[in-house]
Amino acid sequence: MILSKWVQRIESGAYPLGCLYGHDSTLIQSATRLWLDTLGHFFHRFGDREVRLFRSPGRVNLRGMHVDTHGGYLNLMTHQRETVVVAGVSRDSTTTAINTNARYPEVSFSLGALCQASSFKGAWEAFISAPDVRARIIKNADSWGNYVEGCALNVQHRLSDCVVPELCLAVGSTLPHGAALSSSAALCTSLVLAFSRWAGREIPPEELILAARDGEWYAGSRCGLSDQAAMVLGEAQKCVNIALQPARLDVSSAHTYTIRGDVDLLVVDSRTQRSLRGRELIDYTRNRFAYSIALHVSHHALAALGVDAERVAHVTGLAALSPSAWNEEDGPSLVYRLLLRIPESIGLRELQKRYDIPELEALYNQQFGNIPEEDRPETFRIRGPLLFGIAESERARLFPDAIEGGDWERAGRWMAIGHDGDRVVNKDGSVYSFDTSDRALARLVDARVPIEECAGAYGASTRALDFLVDAALDAGAYGACLTGAGLAGSVLALCASDRSEAIGAQLCRAIASPEYARITGAADAISSADAHESVVINTAIAGAGEMLP
Repeated sequence: MILSKWVQRIESGAYPLGCLYGHDSTLIQSATRLWLDTLGHFFHRFGDREVRLFRSPGRVNLRGMHVDTHGGYLNLMTHQRETVVVAGVSRDSTTTAINTNARYPEVSFSLGALCQASSFKGAWEAFISAPDVRARIIKNADSWGNYVEGCALNVQHRLSDCVVPELCLAVGSTLPHGAALSSSAALCTSLVLAFSRWAGREIPPEELILAARDGEWYAGSRCGLSDQAAMVLGEAQKCVNIALQPARLDVSSAHTYTIRGDVDLLVVDSRTQRSLRGRELIDYTRNRFAYSIALHVSHHALAALGVDAERVAHVTGLAALSPSAWNEEDGPSLVYRLLLRIPESIGLRELQKRYDIPELEALYNQQFGNIPEEDRPETFRIRGPLLFGIAESERARLFPDAIEGGDWERAGRWMAIGHDGDRVVNKDGSVYSFDTSDRALARLVDARVPIEECAGAYGASTRALDFLVDAALDAGAYGACLTGAGLAGSVLALCASDRSEAIGAQLCRAIASPEYARITGAADAISSADAHESVVINTAIAGAGEMLP
């Protein structure tokens, strides 16, 4: 449809936006402004021509933090703020992208020329690791254009039997940057939709999820699949429970459920931003790599415990280490006995010597390939992250039962315990730690503590996020936790609906306090108005897709 016709339909209210955003007038108004602004930017740069419209919401993850890369359970919801793309076919041999946000300058490239790289016909990971490709990405490290290039190239890489057209693109977003609501994944999901649909293909959900992930990998982030899965599988007013297996992605097991109306989920933007560079990138990647190591090491430990080889071979993800995956009598005990055979930490050389993992070098290069060799870590904690992963996946597996049964205290407790696995400081400011020693695990076994009640030790929080979680709990929230990869971003708080306004107000005061400014290192306290904008009630809107005429 011609752009001016889109403007007319949306501006007049003739387009049924309620089908996507529900019937909240505030959401409809926000979506209308976003679409008209993005269409207007396209018109002023590229003129009135045939365009197609694509969108992807943000996401929140209630439970299942950091487990998506290794087959753990997740509880995903869409978020009402989103990224939209207006796309038309280019009239020359160049793809050009503009952004309604002035901080992101116009970018352009020739998709056809970039596809001529000698490594392009090989495996995607080999292509993005090729020296000439890495040099181009590093040269443009601060450019959002790397995401546009990555998505265009991955779509062409997947659709090798057709030519993906060069496009003119206008991008708009209401998602706050760096708030752990997956603004980059929303951008990539929308872009993959644009390039694949204009190529005449409607790729299945699994491929859409993988292609959006691969677009981010091109730009340098070794993210998992949960963000993209939330956006692709998400539905209005629903939460999705699923365990993802990246090596053989299958979304058929996804289960959707509704969070009843007597609770609200507050999304609290800490106004701190994660920049995955330097030490933060290394620490972020270290635990993901630890999961990969731990799953291989667990195979040796299970064999030593007498588990038969066929059963061990089926342990391909964290969900398979759930006590429920074993017989009822032996399951909990077996998990603890397994953990007791996992080293608390181990060096890379000792790891290879002791366990002889054939894929170790490939796993290491896959995770740390975008980090300078001199900065790559050589020692890794294993037991703490694995305990966190098994326990967190189990919390996420059981979470829908608590929600559907209206057991808000139990759901909230699991949110808080999960956050403790990420926590870095206690409420009094002292350093937080979770004991993973042999003696501590033996005490858990003796006390018959269910694995889902163990925090584990992942440690992706910050002082600011811990402060906001504690503020939410002190205000009366059922539970609170970080969401996303951590290190910055947002906190979630599950609240009784009749208490959410008061809890939100207390969180606003916490964000605007001098103490919070001191914790975040800000020169001045955040204004009350900005703090008020930092706390919103989550609304699950329709998942990613194309706006049909």
